[in-house]
Amino acid sequence: MPKKPYLIRAIYDWCIDAGFTPYITAIINKNVLVPKAYLSDYEITLNISTEAVSKLLLDDDAVSFISRFNDVSEHIYIPTNFVKGIFAKETGEGIFFEVSNDSESKKNKPKNLSQNNEKKPYLKLVK
Repeated sequence: MPKKPYLIRAIYDWCIDAGFTPYITAIINKNVLVPKAYLSDYEITLNISTEAVSKLLLDDDAVSFISRFNDVSEHIYIPTNFVKGIFAKETGEGIFFEVSNDSESKKNKPKNLSQNNEKKPYLKLVK
């Protein structure tokens, strides 16, 4: 059983609990669905905080969510194999993985978020 999805969820939860902004970095290839205008050297770094995304799903196969770029809603899908790291924007602390650009994903087809009615529970600090 791979540890990577658990570590991604753990760092995400730590960031949220500590009041930090979780960011994810990924390698881009044909299996990754992201807005191409925001790519840099075949990598992308994205804010995945609760304020920046909706329908966030951190499962064993992929990180997926909906976010807005220049007022356009975009479906983002990153197979777990292509996640290079997850970290807190404010401190740079997190976890980083070795990823090659030719890694193959178990699931090449993105999940349709509009058909996914399951929401993972999360806690949010209310001040």
